[in-house]
Amino acid sequence: MPAPGPVTSAARGGVPQDPARVPVEGVLAVVVDRGPRSASGLRLFGRPLVAHALESVQGVQGLDVAVVAGRTRGVPPSAVLAPDAPWRGSASSGLLVHDPMCPLLPSSAVRECLAALRPDGAVVGLRPVTDTIKQVDDGCIVGTVDRERLAALASPLVVGEQLLDRLAEAFPLAGDLADLPQLVEFVAGAVDVVEVVVPSLARRITDDDDVALLECLHALRRTLPER
Repeated sequence: MPAPGPVTSAARGGVPQDPARVPVEGVLAVVVDRGPRSASGLRLFGRPLVAHALESVQGVQGLDVAVVAGRTRGVPPSAVLAPDAPWRGSASSGLLVHDPMCPLLPSSAVRECLAALRPDGAVVGLRPVTDTIKQVDDGCIVGTVDRERLAALASPLVVGEQLLDRLAEAFPLAGDLADLPQLVEFVAGAVDVVEVVVPSLARRITDDDDVALLECLHALRRTLPER
């Protein structure tokens, strides 16, 4: 993915908004629970990743939140979308998909992404790439990739009103929203996507080692500068 632009609170070509007062009426926020046997079945601080992800979006006042799950697992039934249920009728002015594999995404970052949204566009949360990436040709290292041109997908993806019908045609069911990279690829092929750099706590995790690292970062968040 191309490198993210600078952190912004305004959509490209739009007027900056105050993220604390961003309009959310008609925007559906979805968190997909893939179940305990999937990678999202990892636990962070002893709690399911979905529980943390829910707190991220529920921290935005007025945002309609739904969990896509086969069973409620402690979530109120009114806030649950079955994986085989259509989602389009629940989203009138926008759709926000938050991946529980980025469980500690701050609510402030969710608001910033919402503030950057235009009706005819989309917004995605990214992290800078910090690893050294080597270019390999026929088994030999031939160079180093400029990581300033790269970015790591984090969360969320926010889609504007005018793109909802096209998205629903390609991904009609709530369970279809589980693959965030696939959604981002589709949206990027349809509109210009505004890129917002989210904090380091919003990094993606894939295994127990990532969980341990994120727990350490969370414990030190008050003493380390945010990057």
